[in-house]
Amino acid sequence: MGTSKGYIAPSAPNWRQAKREVSRYLSTPTEIERKNVTAQYAKAMTTGGYNASQVAKAFAGVISFSSASASRGYAAALHDIGRDDILSLGPQEALDTLISIFASDGSTIDDKIALDSISESFQVLEVIEPEDLKNVDTSHLLKEMICQFAKLKFAQLFDKQIRNKCPIPEEANRRIAEMQDYIYYTMGQQLTNDVLSEMNPHNLANEVIVRNTLEEGFKLMIICYGE
Repeated sequence: MGTSKGYIAPSAPNWRQAKREVSRYLSTPTEIERKNVTAQYAKAMTTGGYNASQVAKAFAGVISFSSASASRGYAAALHDIGRDDILSLGPQEALDTLISIFASDGSTIDDKIALDSISESFQVLEVIEPEDLKNVDTSHLLKEMICQFAKLKFAQLFDKQIRNKCPIPEEANRRIAEMQDYIYYTMGQQLTNDVLSEMNPHNLANEVIVRNTLEEGFKLMIICYGE
């Protein structure tokens, strides 16, 4: 991922605690330490002043487009966003263009993370071309994007710290990947169908609902580990 180089996590109290937990994990990479890092990271994401609005907007755009494609067709969904020109593009170029539109061309750090989250979610859900979106369950799509975001945001925030403490690149890469996998699967376990149904009763494409669901996922990760 290209968003993390040289970035330092915020210095608010909960973020300082999260960074301390990351240091402990690097010294003692046990299951308990992975749990502690995950809990503190989730706590910092929900109480450390992080604003998820930009990411929620991107994800809501994807859900809205997917829903419109399913209900009224791909061409109508493109017309809704004022991009009828995309109809003339090949499948891969059209999909890449849409992802860039949803994520504001990756113009900020969070836009870039949103772009990567959407791209990886499409790969997992086997969305090969835009018209495939009409066959994707929007709850599953939202869950996958949130899980991808949780793991990618962790790497962006703690990449520099981990690499400073693990001067051997292979070791640093392994530790980052271990934590990303752990966070991804933990978030997936917490965002059950019941939770998604409760958080998104009416309109998954609503930006506020998407943001609330993302925040709820992090809160459930805290509860999961007894914080």
